[in-house]
Amino acid sequence: MEEPGAQPRSQTRSRRRTWHDMVALLHPDLLINLTLRDLRSQYKRSALGWTWSVLNPLVAVVVYSAVFSLFLRIQPTVGDPSGLDSYAVFLLVTLLPWQFFVTSLTGATRAITSNSSLITKIYFPRWVLPTSAVLARFITLLVEMAVLLVVIALWEGHIAFQWIPVVLALMILQLLFTVGLALMISAANVYFRDIQHFLNVAMQPWMFLTPILYPLNLVPSDRELFGISYRTLYQLNPMVSWAKAYRNVLYDLRLPSAERWLGIVVAAGVVLALGFRVFNRLEPRMAEEV
Repeated sequence: MEEPGAQPRSQTRSRRRTWHDMVALLHPDLLINLTLRDLRSQYKRSALGWTWSVLNPLVAVVVYSAVFSLFLRIQPTVGDPSGLDSYAVFLLVTLLPWQFFVTSLTGATRAITSNSSLITKIYFPRWVLPTSAVLARFITLLVEMAVLLVVIALWEGHIAFQWIPVVLALMILQLLFTVGLALMISAANVYFRDIQHFLNVAMQPWMFLTPILYPLNLVPSDRELFGISYRTLYQLNPMVSWAKAYRNVLYDLRLPSAERWLGIVVAAGVVLALGFRVFNRLEPRMAEEV
């Protein structure tokens, strides 16, 4: 029985977790070390090592280009005002961010359950586990995007340095958005292990419902379902805005519209805040469930 005036144990534990979270933010050594561990494990005992981060998307581009550009005759829109007319570049500028999104979520989903021995022994801010998984993939994305910028520069004949800060801003916003989703999914997966299997199944159709392999103008706007055009329904997919924004900057060489920027910033902020809220709500019983 608690003494009069004593604080409830749940409130005390909540404040203790908040304190640990603040310490982790101010002293991110644990987050950095876990991120480096995830990076090393990606290419552990691999002869080619980081070369795979470039080879994987290149192989995907060759396969998708053959199927969609040569066989199905899907033509990319001409970059406006860049004048770019290359299916390979058209594909890469959205495929790389998409692959980051997919590998981050699939890796982060198991971040809690695969570290059960660590979680049951000591207390530390659990959110660093899925976050470090996303950060490790983000570093890989930085390498891939740097190579892509070189490819675009060679294609264009010059390096458009003015677009680098815009690309970095988009990448950071996508990072925040992905961390928010990763926190929610990794926490829920502790209690419902079917989530990790569902995610693997869902990613393939999700990719085909995002304008990565084809331009958005192929989605009909003159056909309706329940009085709503197909294109309007299609654009409810949050990844459509990210794909269009990356394509605007890296393929068209122009800024996304203010409306698209606003949508992306709001989505990143809301999903990140919601991710921490859900994670903190589900965290107390994680050590018992893993």
